[in-house]
Amino acid sequence: MTETLFRSLKVERLHGTRFGTRRQAKDEVIDWITFYNHRRLHSTLGYNSPMAFEQKWLAGRITLAA
Repeated sequence: MTETLFRSLKVERLHGTRFGTRRQAKDEVIDWITFYNHRRLHSTLGYNSPMAFEQKWLAGRITLAA
């Protein structure tokens, strides 16, 4: 799973990009991870973002506990 995440990062955001500083590279990776977790849809999660999927899962758990 980790290999898939890093492959997506490289293919979708970093391939062929040159950064002037290490800070620019870090900022780009952080921006992509934020996008990946909050907005990128994943077919294995029913075409939800990871954050939306987790929120739905947590809401279901709270409902079961009540």
